[in-house]
Amino acid sequence: MNKNELVKKWGSGLLAGTLIIGSLAPVAQPYRVSAAESTIQQVAAAGQGSVSDTMFEDLDGDSVQDSGEQGVAGIKVELHNDQGALVATATTGTDGKYTFANLADGTYYLHVDLSTLPTDQKLYTTQGINGADGNSSYFTISGGNAVTGYHFGFYPQQGAIQSFVYIDTNNNNQKDNNESGVSNVHIALYNESGTKVADATSAGDGGYSFTGVKPGKYYAKADIPANYKYQSSTYFGSDGTTGYFTVANEQTVRNELNLGLSTLNNSAVSGVVNNAATGAGISGVNVELHDVQGTLIQTVQTGGDGSYNFSGLEKGNYYTKVVIPTGYNYASGNGYGSDGNSNYIALTGDNTAGNYSINLQKQANATIAGVLNTPSGVGIDGQNVSLYTVDGTLVKTVATDSNGDFRFGSLPEGDYYVKAPIPDGYVFDSSNGFGNDGNSYYVHVESNSYVDSLRLTLAQKVGQIRSTVFNDLNKNGTQEATENGIAGATATLYSASGAVVDTTTTDANGLYKFENIAPNNYYVKVTPPTGYNVLANTAFGSDGVSGYIQVQSQQSITNLNASLVLQATPAEVSSAQWIYNKDGLNRVVNNNDTITIANNYYDSYNNPNVNVQFFNKDGGVVNTTGYTATFSNPGLVTPIYTNSQLLAFVHSEKTGSTLVTVRDANGNVVRTFTIVVTAADVKATDIALGATSIKTTVNATGKVNATVQPTTATNKTLAYTSNDTSIITVDANGNWVAKKAGTTTITVKTTDGSNITKTIDVTVTDPNAITDVRWNFNKDGVSRPVNTNGILEIPNTYMNQYNTPHVDLQFYNSAGTLVQPKGYTVSFSDPTIASADFTNPDLIALVHNEKTGSTNVTVRDAQGNVIRSFTFTVTAGAVSATDLTLGASSITANVGDTGKISATVSPTNATNKTLSYTPADPSIITVDANGNWTAKKAGTTTVAVKTTDGSNITKTVNVTVTDPNAIASVKWNFNKDGVSRPVNTNGILEIPNTYLNQYNKPHVDLQFYNSANTLVQPKGYTVSFSDPTIAAADFTNPNLIALVHNEKAGSTNVTIRDAQGNVIRSFTFTVTAETKTIADRVKSADVELVNLRPNTGSTGTNAYIYPHAADVPAGVTYTIETYNTQTGLLFSNITVGTTDGTYHQVLHNTANPTAAWQQTGNTIKVYATYQGVKYLVLQGPSTDYYSSQTTHVWKD
Repeated sequence: MNKNELVKKWGSGLLAGTLIIGSLAPVAQPYRVSAAESTIQQVAAAGQGSVSDTMFEDLDGDSVQDSGEQGVAGIKVELHNDQGALVATATTGTDGKYTFANLADGTYYLHVDLSTLPTDQKLYTTQGINGADGNSSYFTISGGNAVTGYHFGFYPQQGAIQSFVYIDTNNNNQKDNNESGVSNVHIALYNESGTKVADATSAGDGGYSFTGVKPGKYYAKADIPANYKYQSSTYFGSDGTTGYFTVANEQTVRNELNLGLSTLNNSAVSGVVNNAATGAGISGVNVELHDVQGTLIQTVQTGGDGSYNFSGLEKGNYYTKVVIPTGYNYASGNGYGSDGNSNYIALTGDNTAGNYSINLQKQANATIAGVLNTPSGVGIDGQNVSLYTVDGTLVKTVATDSNGDFRFGSLPEGDYYVKAPIPDGYVFDSSNGFGNDGNSYYVHVESNSYVDSLRLTLAQKVGQIRSTVFNDLNKNGTQEATENGIAGATATLYSASGAVVDTTTTDANGLYKFENIAPNNYYVKVTPPTGYNVLANTAFGSDGVSGYIQVQSQQSITNLNASLVLQATPAEVSSAQWIYNKDGLNRVVNNNDTITIANNYYDSYNNPNVNVQFFNKDGGVVNTTGYTATFSNPGLVTPIYTNSQLLAFVHSEKTGSTLVTVRDANGNVVRTFTIVVTAADVKATDIALGATSIKTTVNATGKVNATVQPTTATNKTLAYTSNDTSIITVDANGNWVAKKAGTTTITVKTTDGSNITKTIDVTVTDPNAITDVRWNFNKDGVSRPVNTNGILEIPNTYMNQYNTPHVDLQFYNSAGTLVQPKGYTVSFSDPTIASADFTNPDLIALVHNEKTGSTNVTVRDAQGNVIRSFTFTVTAGAVSATDLTLGASSITANVGDTGKISATVSPTNATNKTLSYTPADPSIITVDANGNWTAKKAGTTTVAVKTTDGSNITKTVNVTVTDPNAIASVKWNFNKDGVSRPVNTNGILEIPNTYLNQYNKPHVDLQFYNSANTLVQPKGYTVSFSDPTIAAADFTNPNLIALVHNEKAGSTNVTIRDAQGNVIRSFTFTVTAETKTIADRVKSADVELVNLRPNTGSTGTNAYIYPHAADVPAGVTYTIETYNTQTGLLFSNITVGTTDGTYHQVLHNTANPTAAWQQTGNTIKVYATYQGVKYLVLQGPSTDYYSSQTTHVWKD
């Protein structure tokens, strides 16, 4: 058969032309005359021949099925006769075998349905069958022979993972050459659904691997050993779990899953044991390391400098114990108690706890003792006496007992001094060993000395009372220059308990005195001489008894003056008053006074009477029986004598004046005064204010603008009253002074009895008033407000940004200007919690002493006004989280499912157990602040669970959400060949422009399936085309979407979206006009003649051919023939190699193709032979394809 004039039969129809058996021409719509895929279709009489073979995994690539190489099932094989008619169909079983038996003699070929090849295997080797189109070469059955040798060899499409677990010493997230691996670390590999698929254990160099990994999504989990902790990784989290990653076909994930660790046995504890007296270290002292259960872990001895060290410690809680040597006592320590035990020490495995120190002092039994007493030998008790070393270090403080004795025992050898207080009310008198400032001389004691000779004698200071008893003529309680002292009055001094302390009598000048009074509380009683009574004043009551008096040392009290008055005669007039006025006021009527009334005046009983009452010296009312009154103008007023308690003067409406003389029954003149009767007043009807409000600042002054209406009013005098004189004061003329910030009112009132009142609103602001108090200088840089009745809370470890235990309060006025707290005071309900420091003039520091508790704090300004009152709370230091435990490390759910992440913070006494939950993709799953989750849409993501107390511990929950109704696959159905083909995102769907479906329509029918492979109607779906001239969408059939082509060739991007707008598929739809011939396809290769090509094993000039796998099928053999252009003689004929259909295959022959360096005149011809047909690929001068030391650049 001529190689260029072959005829191929397909079915019973004839296809004539230059067709090659094994052609890669598309078979989407083969020409058929009869049913093509009946299981067996006899076209000749049955015979005894057969053809059989096995499709298998050819793991070693030798095209022979070896032991352990499994058969591949499900591959459809067709048997055709030499006319192309289908004879029979078979499908490989689980062993990969197929057989056609009872074949009649004749010529046949096999066709493998390439759409049935396994998707998880790649075609690796072929024998007798073209891997490109599935057609075999012809074979002959003759005399019942058995034919074999027609098979495919496959290789699993698998990936691998190769990475390391190592010590990331420099924490740079990459394994450096000097960083050692960690062996025996278990790593598990899980698929996307959370099923474990493989286990690995790291080797001595830390390397681990997973081989034979099927393409897909995975995550890994490493069991971090107990003595290690997470340090760094690109994919692994701190809990040893990765996020999802993808392994592709034949991909090796190399070093991307490296896990950097750090050891947890690098912690250390160090400290020093010192001599408290000298400061030098004490060597040879045993120091023990214990865990918190008390188990002894290690013992070391201090070195020559007193230091000790425990190293190589793993994570945990410990304490150290210094075994105090015989002859020493605990003196002080940093982190140590008096029993030699340290505080608990928390080690992380890579930290160092240093600066632990303990100071020991030699034991001693020396004693220093003494006494504090008075010159009479009486002890002074309750006084704190302190003992100091000569460098001023306080040793201890004791209080004197009831005998004034003090004692300091168990003292080590050394030099000391004693400081005793000199209490108020005492002065230095004498001593033995003390100076007059209360400090003793230096006292040296040996180990067993007993010094008890110290004595400090103090004399008590005294005070006195010196005052006067006088004749208070004007009865105002104060001695005037004309008022003399009264002799003979008795003054008695009493103690606060009522005991008589001393009694004395006033001298000729009325002076009494009590001298040499010990400081204490007393009171005085004055007994007047005959004929006098005691008049109550600021010092004495009317009973002659004073209030309590506190007499202090060296104080002289001179303000206890007693006021006496002569006993009065009951009928003798001492004073007179005008009473029963309607305004309720009694007015004094002195001799020669004037009483003015209006002619419409009425008293409180509505009588036109001026009522005058007379009083004796004791204030008693004098009986007016027998009194008479005479008048200079008798017609103006008339006297009434009927009331023995007063005299009434009745006026008419007549105006004028009259002198009134009043005499008693004996005719003695007791009063002379004038009564003036005027015309009736014009009453006020209104008050006109210039302004109804005053807005001012502290210390400003002004005047109230107020006018009485009408202008003819008789009395235009107004009264001004401030409702709060601490805010504003106002005098009788309306002049006001602003005193302090605040709001109040001023009342303006008429004084003519009309009682008209107006109110002025007052607002006083203080530019320097404190409007804001801030807690500043925190380490976090945040300025926090301090409000009245608020709570200011700190841990007992709190330090400000200057590392002092100060809570720094600063004060601001309304303009935001800093105000210095000059003269401010701070009081505490519990002063053991904190104290106030005023050192910095710009702030007040509340100094805490690590004691926990609460105290009410009140800050007052220099005037005593409360600026802030709040609660100051000191809490124990926060307990940080050390671990985070997840109830489950993964969530598998359907869309719409809900649940809650179970996560627990350790330890159980952690201060802040709040967690944050952050989904990497909230469109797939949402999680609220309490860990409650809702699955939103199908997909995979993670949720990061993290502590919020600053410990930054994070665990990862892997999430897989599936949608039962989500589209899992899209298929191209209703092809004439009956094959259902997948349509994948980013794939290519290609048809000829003559394509018709099995219903003879130009429709590419797409159907949609969920994960259960149930057909889903594309209701509400939309389809968009980048080039709508290539195809359109038809939604007529509710079960599919038809892409309708119009025979136009070209490509368009197709995007299908569901009713919610989610992209279901996006792919390229290509309509071709014609198909490449095999002659064109085999020419799709790069031919290169290269001298010394790098990295290819080249030793000279070699031939290289690089076939393009998209066009060139497997089984194409390339040869090069070299000719002399002048003579036409053939120099050489070499075979470069045969294609295997793999991507980027290199065909390389080391034979020199006689295209020597710079040699001209040679012509090369490159041929491709496929299935017995030889095609010319190219020809031309060899130098056109020649280069030296170049590398190939792929173009596909």
